[in-house]
Amino acid sequence: MNGPREEARLAVRRAGQRLTEDAAALMAASGEAAEIGLETRAEELRRAVLVAWSAGVAPEDIAHDAGVEVGVIHEWVGPGDTRVGS
Repeated sequence: MNGPREEARLAVRRAGQRLTEDAAALMAASGEAAEIGLETRAEELRRAVLVAWSAGVAPEDIAHDAGVEVGVIHEWVGPGDTRVGS
C-alpha cells in the first residue's frame, strides 16, 4: 500500500494530466466555459500541490509530477502554508 507521500504525488500527476488533456477541449469551448474549465482544472492541480507539499514531498518532485517549473510550486505554496509535522 502507498503511503501519504506517494498518494499525494499520484494525485498531483493525475491533476496535471487532467489539466493537460482537457486544455484542448476546453479551449474549443465558448470563452466563458473555457475560462471556467481551465480555472477549475488549475485549482485542482494547485490543491493537489498543496496537499503534496504539506505531506512533505520535495518541491522539485512536486514540480516534476505536476509538469510545471519549481518556481510555480514556490508561488503556490505561500509563507502561511505549513507542512505536516512542522
